[in-house]
Amino acid sequence: MRERSRHARYDTVAPKTAPMDDRIRSAARADDADGSPGAAPPMARARFRFHGELRDLLPRAWRDALLERDCAREATVKHAVEALGVPHTEIGRVRVDGRPADPADRVPDGVTVDIHPRGLPAPGAPRFVVDAHLGALARRLRLLGFDCLLARHDTDRAIATLAARDARAVLSRDRELLKHRSIERGRYVRGMRTDAQLREVLDAFGLRAHVRPFTRCLECNGLLRPASLAEVAARLPPGVAGEPHRYTRCDGCCRIYWDGSHWRRLAAAVATALAEPAPTP
Repeated sequence: MRERSRHARYDTVAPKTAPMDDRIRSAARADDADGSPGAAPPMARARFRFHGELRDLLPRAWRDALLERDCAREATVKHAVEALGVPHTEIGRVRVDGRPADPADRVPDGVTVDIHPRGLPAPGAPRFVVDAHLGALARRLRLLGFDCLLARHDTDRAIATLAARDARAVLSRDRELLKHRSIERGRYVRGMRTDAQLREVLDAFGLRAHVRPFTRCLECNGLLRPASLAEVAARLPPGVAGEPHRYTRCDGCCRIYWDGSHWRRLAAAVATALAEPAPTP
């Protein structure tokens, strides 16, 4: 997506009907001002402005707008931003009326909230868990040597629990999954094609310096170790053992790999991913 000039004017958009999102209402209830049972909770009205790639997650008509919204007086920035469709895993720097703020801070009445995208994580290669819709991306990350689990049949709660337990970043195209409170790190993957998704993740997490191709099993995520011909000869297809190859074996599922024609195609995919900058999805 082509960014507008930093000096571009922001328009103000107040939808004709902008009731408080049910998710804000349920996530952050305020006590009635007079304590009367059944009375409508007091409301706060604030303006929200999204910066950088966070605009990709908004409807097109909202991307350059200053969005005015009602929310419960106990609602936090996190609650309000997620109600607008942006998971908390995407939130970086927050400013309220120009002052630094935290996503856990409450939203005062009448303020303007600026939300910036999250920057690069701490140095080092994170571990990932990928939902079932991104299986091809999981294989490509393994190809580059990254620890990447594929949650084929797991519920959102199970994925969130796994991510919290193993300190894994969640990659998904399911925004509701990324809003789970147990998930601290993650990304809503914008790209539609596997090559674009891979380059996007490499750039978003600063992974290019940590690439170690052909060190993990594409099927089970296990580590590969060098193997001799004598170790693997009995399991090779006819004709392979008679040619000079380098062999590796997975310590997890015992799958065998060698540098044949398929390996050369994968090596080309690695070179492509590392050579090209991340395009706009």
